[in-house]
Amino acid sequence: MNSADQKKFFIQEFQVSGDSRESFLIQKKIQRFSNKDSANKIKILVDLKKNKSIQEKNIQNKVTKYNLSLSADVKIIELNTLREIRRYFNANEDYDVEDSYSNTVNNSKEANSRLIDKIVDEILDQLRIYYN
Repeated sequence: MNSADQKKFFIQEFQVSGDSRESFLIQKKIQRFSNKDSANKIKILVDLKKNKSIQEKNIQNKVTKYNLSLSADVKIIELNTLREIRRYFNANEDYDVEDSYSNTVNNSKEANSRLIDKIVDEILDQLRIYYN
């Protein structure tokens, strides 16, 4: 995917709305696969929604597991033909609550990172399908 002959599109414009940290990471990870010399000029619009919910509680009614979900409503617009491709991606990840708060925060960050990677992979898969 990183070789020049695999980069079959140029992202001329990238707009991401939603959580700023996730938005920034998704944009940077996808932007790496953009090729300025490509004839396929595209605009990508991503609307991110993040949700955290309680997955499990123990017998004392303390939370033991959270579920983190990230959904992306993606619109890809070809600037040459104005053809529009819409896709909706959703990824879920569970993480455990630890005795130490810092470990719980680390679990949350790792789960969030895996969610971002899943969404980016799915978006890139769609781009590979359309531009191969």
